[in-house]
Amino acid sequence: MTTTKHRLILPIQAKGNVGKSIEAAARACWLNERGLHWQGFDLDGDNKTMSRLFPAQTKLVPLTGQADDLDELISILRKATAAPVTLVDPQAHLDGQLMTALRATHFFDIAKAQSVGITAMVFPLDDLDVMMNIDSVCRFCGNEVEYVIVRNPARAPKTRMFDGSELEKELLNLHAGSVTLSVLSEFVKLRLAKLETDHQRGIPFNEAVGNDGLGLDIMARGVLQDWLCTLFAQYDRIAAKLLPAEEAANIKPKAAVPPIGELATAKRGAKVNFVG
Repeated sequence: MTTTKHRLILPIQAKGNVGKSIEAAARACWLNERGLHWQGFDLDGDNKTMSRLFPAQTKLVPLTGQADDLDELISILRKATAAPVTLVDPQAHLDGQLMTALRATHFFDIAKAQSVGITAMVFPLDDLDVMMNIDSVCRFCGNEVEYVIVRNPARAPKTRMFDGSELEKELLNLHAGSVTLSVLSEFVKLRLAKLETDHQRGIPFNEAVGNDGLGLDIMARGVLQDWLCTLFAQYDRIAAKLLPAEEAANIKPKAAVPPIGELATAKRGAKVNFVG
């Protein structure tokens, strides 16, 4: 079995507004916190989330879904061995172009030869078109990639069309990992937006928490720190699907702890004196 030396992570999904960029940004923060080298390609010329937050690590390559985008996508695939981890943040409706680029270059074969592991991020939603799109991605990629199922309650409070479905079973049979993107409160989002306005630059989540000089509201800071810790613990648990083999082996997942305000489970009556 070939050891994975590089990791390429692709959200391959047509639907927009499902949380692809915020998840990618949180994952980039996780990589930085763990001291892992990565490169990014921001294909969303409208939002520019990744290139705004991580300008030194991410190149903006705005694509529009036109036929001439193929050359840019091929160029990005060619750079998959330039760093241990490559993050791609596409805008909506680029799934077809991404799959065309993978097919045209025979990239699955190239990836095996160059020890590049590929991870496809999928975002279930109670929408038939979304489910059909995820199914088409799975049929195209098969067992050539690793899968991570991202549940985002802020965009999809329920995923009845996915939970327990044949599609979910197929992904689990392919050993898909999973991440739940906890809802980040509007209280925090507004203060992060104000922070970026005040400093006239993008500010990654972990910098907002860790840099005292930025002056993020102390309560917003606490909430954001808890949100990141919850996500980072999930990424640690599926590190083998997000990192090359050597880097993943160095990640030691911590035991799960209850969120702030939630008590750890204890045996009922364990501290009660029943002797009369």
